[in-house]
Amino acid sequence: MQDEHDPELGPEGLAPDPPHDSLPDSQPKLWPDALRNWQVLEIDGQATAVPEPSRVDQPDDAATRAQHREDLRDLQIEDRGDEVIVATLDNRRRQVECGSTAIYAVTVLNNGDRAALFQVQLEGWLDPKWLGDTTAAAMIEPGTRATLRLPLSPPRRAESEAGDYHFAVSIRSPQHPGRLARIGALLTVLPYDAIDAHFLELPDPEVSWFKRAAIVPLAVVNRGNRRVEVELRGASLPLECRFAFAAPSQEGGTAAVSLQPNQGVSVPVRIEVQHPPLAGLQLREVTVQVDARVQGQNHQSGTIAARPRTHLLARPLIGPWQFVIATGLAAAGALGLLLFVALVYLLAQRSVGAPIAAAPPPVVAQAAPPVIIVNLNQPAGTPVQTGAGTQGAAGQGAITSAFTAGASPDPSLPLVLPDQVSAPGGAIASVPSAAVPAAAVSQPDRASGAQGASLALNPAPVGTKSNDANQTYGQMFQAVGRRFDLDWHMLAAQAYIESGFDSLALSDAGAMGLMQVLPDTWREWAQPVEVSDPFDAYSNVLVAAAYLDHLRSELGAKGYPDTQWMLVAYNWGPDKLNNFLEGGGTWDTLPEARRQYATEILRIAKTIP
Repeated sequence: MQDEHDPELGPEGLAPDPPHDSLPDSQPKLWPDALRNWQVLEIDGQATAVPEPSRVDQPDDAATRAQHREDLRDLQIEDRGDEVIVATLDNRRRQVECGSTAIYAVTVLNNGDRAALFQVQLEGWLDPKWLGDTTAAAMIEPGTRATLRLPLSPPRRAESEAGDYHFAVSIRSPQHPGRLARIGALLTVLPYDAIDAHFLELPDPEVSWFKRAAIVPLAVVNRGNRRVEVELRGASLPLECRFAFAAPSQEGGTAAVSLQPNQGVSVPVRIEVQHPPLAGLQLREVTVQVDARVQGQNHQSGTIAARPRTHLLARPLIGPWQFVIATGLAAAGALGLLLFVALVYLLAQRSVGAPIAAAPPPVVAQAAPPVIIVNLNQPAGTPVQTGAGTQGAAGQGAITSAFTAGASPDPSLPLVLPDQVSAPGGAIASVPSAAVPAAAVSQPDRASGAQGASLALNPAPVGTKSNDANQTYGQMFQAVGRRFDLDWHMLAAQAYIESGFDSLALSDAGAMGLMQVLPDTWREWAQPVEVSDPFDAYSNVLVAAAYLDHLRSELGAKGYPDTQWMLVAYNWGPDKLNNFLEGGGTWDTLPEARRQYATEILRIAKTIP
């Protein structure tokens, strides 16, 4: 029996229609696709059963969820009353922080003539995981009511995006088929910000007076649940540094990146040491940091969300070796002064008739061993000559043998000078390079026979493009390097290691020309750069540079942007390198031959003026 004094019941024993204050009259009542079949058919005041509305499933991806929620942003769900199932909601609008719980209390009145099981469900765009394993159901006697609680707990993850979530609380009973009570509700998930920022591995963390800048990749990830603008600002101690970000710049040397929830970007940061140390006995450590600050919507600055740090090593202009050299020069000067004084004394004694010991016979100085040095100022269309003239097959074999035999001249001697073709003497005896095994120069993937690529200079004319007839080797490497943003010193050193600047070199594996380009690589990249002759020096370097740029992009996308990985992929093959990296390989576990190939090219490149 119903309570006649129940304040929540109308004069006819029914609950009054809930207020529609959440749905402005000026706005049309839009419905999502999943709710378009909801109808209320009344004939003489009796409710007619309609098909059950379909549940809205959780979209599979973040983009679909974001678009779906955007479509429902202004949607208000209309209530539906029932004379048997009378339901009220304690609060239609609630706010919740991610990681907390919002509880909706639903009071259900059984206005029927028999005991019934009432089940409460949530319908609309909500992640079912937020409700957990909660089952809201109760057996209610006629004329009595029960309160059911529905807890919603969005987790503290980027997937719980901030914003309004409209849904409906629906109450049904199997004892009253076809009857339904529905109440519209709104859950507002409050935003939170969480920024993760860290520096990636430094390829070359050392700076000096002659190389004051280093480029360091910075990874920034938005771990919050809303789109944010992240401001990046650099700082350093104890030396002052200048920062430049490869991102939209702002005033004062800062940059800003826009990130969606769970989105990350890699921002290259160029760090330039303003005043490197002048003198010191060891490298000086410079601590650099970047403040990642979340900008607010209505204010100019936010709180610092992350502060990653890394270290650079600053080499002084006058280091320990310079001190040793200066000390040696001072000692040599003092010794020379003593010898000069002794000589003057002996001459003075001789002038007065004092006996003077016979001078020792002069020591014949041995000729310095000849070295082969490539002239980068020589026209690229002119054959490279050695001091002994044109070299043939025997000369080529001699150079290859000398290179692979482990000759170890002074590593500080440059391999390429701007104004010299060969050392005096003209004989081909050795190549001024650190001892590198033949496998480190070129493996069977790119090799010329079992001994690796030949380093002999071919006397045959080197072809060039018709419009570059006066182009030198130096100009050619600089032009190609600028086109593909590659270090031309590295290209010149790689040509030296691969073929010894022999534009007509051809290996047993089919590698061709100055850069020893394999036939498959030539067929893939010759057409995009519009060249056709693999034994033309300019065309060969152009194809090799395009392939190197492709390898750099592919490896950079996988988190390996360093130059040495690009060179290893060129020498070993990208497939083999990818399999090695996917298997957990690192630079220290890389085969020695592959690691030495890249290291030797970068070492030689630093010696080119």
